[in-house]
Amino acid sequence: MIQNQFYFSFVPCSSAGYGYCKWMFVSVILLLSFALFNQCTQDQISTYQKIKSNADSVHVINTHEHQHWPEEYGYLHTRFYHLIHASYLMSDIVSAGGQRLDMEPLDSFSLEAHWKLNGQALDYTRNTSYYSHFIKGFQKLYDFDEMYFTEENIPALSEQIEKNYADYRTWFDASFRKAGFELMFLDQYWKPFNTEIDEKYYALVFHINPLVMHVSSHPAKGEKPTGLYEKAAEEGYTIQSLDDYLEYCDHLFHKNLDHKAVCVKNSLAYSRSLDFEDVPYEEARQLFNKPSQKLSPGEAKKMQDFIFHWIIQKSIEYDLPIQIHTGYLAGNGNNLENGKPVKLNNLFLKYPDAKFVLFHGGYPWTGEYAAFGKMFPNVYMDIVWLPQISREKAVMALDEMFDCVPYNKFFWGGDCGLIEETTGSLEFGKEVVAEVLTRRIERGLLTEDVAIDIVKKIFRENAIEVFKLKERLGREF
Repeated sequence: MIQNQFYFSFVPCSSAGYGYCKWMFVSVILLLSFALFNQCTQDQISTYQKIKSNADSVHVINTHEHQHWPEEYGYLHTRFYHLIHASYLMSDIVSAGGQRLDMEPLDSFSLEAHWKLNGQALDYTRNTSYYSHFIKGFQKLYDFDEMYFTEENIPALSEQIEKNYADYRTWFDASFRKAGFELMFLDQYWKPFNTEIDEKYYALVFHINPLVMHVSSHPAKGEKPTGLYEKAAEEGYTIQSLDDYLEYCDHLFHKNLDHKAVCVKNSLAYSRSLDFEDVPYEEARQLFNKPSQKLSPGEAKKMQDFIFHWIIQKSIEYDLPIQIHTGYLAGNGNNLENGKPVKLNNLFLKYPDAKFVLFHGGYPWTGEYAAFGKMFPNVYMDIVWLPQISREKAVMALDEMFDCVPYNKFFWGGDCGLIEETTGSLEFGKEVVAEVLTRRIERGLLTEDVAIDIVKKIFRENAIEVFKLKERLGREF
């Protein structure tokens, strides 16, 4: 039929029938174009859905979380705005002109008062990835079927939240399973010396910031110890020299290993630069003997640098990967330059036996971040939090990373404080990965079977291999 129409369109026409012939030719071309476009679109949807469906079937190993039990925020009647204030979205609300409150005073605010305070600023964030990933958690766990939060739909949602949080352990367990998690790595930066966690859900992360930062602030004689020094005294350790300090730090390593820690975590970019100079032991020892209040900023940094090098050496000895925050810093206001990935280059060269896991795509320095994964066998890429910062940048950056870096070097983490946001983060991450892989299939750069293998590696299998989880999970893979 189509062949006949083409033939008809090209046969000689009388002047009277010319317009009709021309109309028939254009119509056929449009119909063919529509059919071809429709077929391509259907193929694209089919490919995307197949990859996303495979991602949905994975029992996810989440390599970075800050999950809190609600009581750690205070004993609250947890409602919608408590979850907003505990989320990344609150930073966008503040950037839009809203106001951040402490968690406890939120209990005394009505929903109407909250909306009056921050409703307009919340609306101004409807375009951001923080907003989009946050709402996806409610769409997944609460069957919330609206695109935006509104003054009209928040009350019913808030009522559901308060009911769920009245028995959070039960709610967390159900949500954990519904979202598709098998294990979360728990970084307790707010209580870094705690090793007691619920191993049903979590694997312990050894947060080493205090070890690095406190070395340059030891108490003067007669001064009450705080932080790491107070914790050492409670455990019967007296710290009077650098050797004493290192002995207690080694004790903390063993304590975390005894509780099956899977890695160490460095988020020092929030406090200082990621530039870690190689400082000799003797120089560090002499600086430790100097009163902390008399240390110059440069001398304090040298002591911190020495300790992080020591930590890397211990991580090699104990076979613990080292997670490092790079790039963008959460919250409102900080020194972005602190987290520039290239500052770590000397460490990758000096310690080829260490396993470095770089976080967050190094955003906005995603190119140099990818270059390290390509250059160094011992540098791994965790795309944790990158889709939440900017979904579109995550799509572009991950496409670039797949051009550069072998796919056995990628992980995914959520990096959130409560289960709703972590679930939204997972949904966002799976969508970004599926979109990038679909585009690469369309361009003839991948086959579907390899794309599906990449999905399994990113969301599960790479973590099992690199963090040695086979025995913990109790079965072969």
